[in-house]
Amino acid sequence: MKFFKNKKDKIDGPQELADTWEFIASGVVQGVGFRWSVQTAAQELDLKGTVQNNPDLTVTIRLQGKQSEMDNFLALLPQKISPFAKISKIDTNYLGKVEKMHGFHVLY
Repeated sequence: MKFFKNKKDKIDGPQELADTWEFIASGVVQGVGFRWSVQTAAQELDLKGTVQNNPDLTVTIRLQGKQSEMDNFLALLPQKISPFAKISKIDTNYLGKVEKMHGFHVLY
């Protein structure tokens, strides 16, 4: 029984790519349940991605989907955030087509 494939056994199929967006949230967004609020909003809209705290006290959110889905997420997010969080600004960057993500994950 083989547990590991040899390099020659590797099957290189086409990578699935998806439009990927990055949002940098500023304000009171660390230590207040903000990442979990982001996860709730993203899962409610069935979006795949990640959320992570940054050393500069901002939070990076990466999501995959259409621009209309990102607009829906940004409209829903303020309704879903923790009552202790306060978003003062969200910077938006389109990252292009990136390898498809699976699920939504809070990163540490």
